[in-house]
Amino acid sequence: MSVIAEFTIHAPTLALTPTLEAVPGMTVELDQQMVAQGYTPLVIVWASGGDFTAFDIALEADTTIASHAIIEDLDTRKLYRLELSRSDLQEVYPAYQNVGAVPMAGRGKAGVWRRRIRFPDRDALADFQQFCTEKTIDFSLKRLYTPGDDDTTFQLTEPQLEALVAAYEVGYFNVPRDATLEVLSSKLGISKQSVSERLRRAQSRLVSNAILGK
Repeated sequence: MSVIAEFTIHAPTLALTPTLEAVPGMTVELDQQMVAQGYTPLVIVWASGGDFTAFDIALEADTTIASHAIIEDLDTRKLYRLELSRSDLQEVYPAYQNVGAVPMAGRGKAGVWRRRIRFPDRDALADFQQFCTEKTIDFSLKRLYTPGDDDTTFQLTEPQLEALVAAYEVGYFNVPRDATLEVLSSKLGISKQSVSERLRRAQSRLVSNAILGK
């Protein structure tokens, strides 16, 4: 039976660790993780809560980052496209893939990453923990549960859950609606299109996991 693990990891060579340690007030949320043409590892992250000037300077000096670009610049948040270094980086994403795990959410702050990952079974989680031990990555398990047992988030990512809760609180789901996408966009600090896409994905996953039980 699959299990969902929430844990923290830390190591100097993990992606963005030098930047997050240099700007401890900044929080980054993982939006997408992928491999581009040429097997270049890429991540898309939202950054908020800190000094963006200091953050950009730290990115330039971060040896785990090969290049970076701002995709979206909002009042309180920025969306970054980060190309990860292939030489100075300790990657954990391949380790997830090797054990058949599925990343669900990730948040980094002050040099520490908090992750929520779905593993096919406890043995797969144990294999990942062993990987962390061998690579000298500090691993601390915070929560472990089975889907449908104690999973009150129904496997929503943190940004999806945040969007749904915000939409409910401002009356976006009321009939008639008490709030618009513009209101939600301002509340969350992201564009209207991003709000709309996040809500659609959240609702789709909620129906799939909570109602259909997939």
